[in-house]
Amino acid sequence: MKRPILSAIIGAAFLAALLATSAAAQLDETQLFETMRHSRKPKDEPQAIAQAIAMAFSSATWTAIKISTSGAVIDLSRLAREGYYKRELITLVVTAARAKKPLQELVAERRKGASLERIAQSRGLDYDQVYDSALAIEEIVDKEYLPRFPQRGPRRARDDPY
Repeated sequence: MKRPILSAIIGAAFLAALLATSAAAQLDETQLFETMRHSRKPKDEPQAIAQAIAMAFSSATWTAIKISTSGAVIDLSRLAREGYYKRELITLVVTAARAKKPLQELVAERRKGASLERIAQSRGLDYDQVYDSALAIEEIVDKEYLPRFPQRGPRRARDDPY
């Protein structure tokens, strides 16, 4: 009879130690994920629209407008966070590529308040053609590339089914 009691005591002690370890591990894991969540800055995450636009243009385009292929998403994400719209970004890229000018040069003018039309015309481009090209590329971005990058928004209480 002493053996089953001893086994029960050892089993209970093992279970208590396991639960304590599990609770501590869960607490550490929770703290770890909480720290990771707070340390990740939303501004560091690439924007879905930037990733889609980057895929719509060839590496030759990015080279021509003085942006490395690895930096296109970063630069476009930064511009999207600053408030540039999808078609505006595409129009700037098309204008820069056709004019063979650095994208940042055009963005600097845009920040100063220049219209997209004035930026294109100052480089000897027909704005209507640039705009038509931007519309066509936007359609491709919307149909082909943007669905590959689902947007993640903040979770709301009503989204939780439980």
